[in-house]
Amino acid sequence: QAPTAVTFDPASEPDGPITFFEWAGYDKTSPWMWEAYTKGEYGKRSPLKFDFLENDIQALAKVASGYNPDVIHPCIAYWPDFHAAGLVQPFDMALLPDYEGIPEAIRAPGVGEDGLVYHVPFDIGFSAFVYRADKIPITPEEESWSILLDPAYEGKLATFSDPVTIIKIGALINAGEPIDPNKLTSEQIEAAKETMIQAKPQIRNFWDNNQGNIDDFINGNLWGTYMWPDGYLQALRHEKLKGVDVRYMWPKEGRLAWVCGFVLHAATEQPGRATLAVAAANTPAAAASLTDVFAYGAAQQEGVLDLIKDKELISIFSLDDPSAFEPPRAWFEEPLPN
Repeated sequence: QAPTAVTFDPASEPDGPITFFEWAGYDKTSPWMWEAYTKGEYGKRSPLKFDFLENDIQALAKVASGYNPDVIHPCIAYWPDFHAAGLVQPFDMALLPDYEGIPEAIRAPGVGEDGLVYHVPFDIGFSAFVYRADKIPITPEEESWSILLDPAYEGKLATFSDPVTIIKIGALINAGEPIDPNKLTSEQIEAAKETMIQAKPQIRNFWDNNQGNIDDFINGNLWGTYMWPDGYLQALRHEKLKGVDVRYMWPKEGRLAWVCGFVLHAATEQPGRATLAVAAANTPAAAASLTDVFAYGAAQQEGVLDLIKDKELISIFSLDDPSAFEPPRAWFEEPLPN
């Protein structure tokens, strides 16, 4: 039996701002992301407002404790937790004309058991170590997450504060080869924790501020750190690191990779208008700008490579190589059973 499609009527919804609970940078400072909405008929009557989240776990806790934005931007591993807590509702697909431009493999984990769409992917990208080959003299063949255990780099490395990420890295180090870090036993999780405790002397900080982490690396406080693609690009092209061999690690165990996107709060009074704002971010033009501005890959891929202005980014981040985003070279996050 086909699921009952959801329908919203933006015209009958009340005026007033629409609040996005967003990652820093995806706001009014990125007008290209919202243009199709802000220039449309509801842009002035229901202007977009932004609050910023730190990471997925913090975002879930804040919304679960009663904070009610209209749209939240969690990554794909976390939307089921919002759903299980009754915090989100499905989208009206008639208001998302470009949805089919997102490849099936990227969008499928955002579909509920009822066949309805709860998560619309926006940004995808790699998470891996960026390092200075002059300070960390390893060959590409030697690249591994286990660098975190090397006492030669005491206080010179950093990683992301997200606890799930920390456990996944520990599990990959323990395996010493590609394994699916989304499917770990309780024993593997416990062993990963112990390994990451051993990594602590090397870790200058567990960062939660992306730009602060990038600045630490550029200024030489760090020789290697977990970064998203924008960090690598900033380091690669920064005047202070001119002539330095800066590399984006492809660990033998595989890179981590993310898919983040939008969910609609169950209590929003403007679900239609909020969906139109999500649709603005899901256009090929916005997708191309996402790569040009942040060096991230876009979930929306229909004709996007042709629209990217900085063509070098396509090769730097393997955007034209589908195998780069598949196991065992990269592990996209997935909803975690435990």
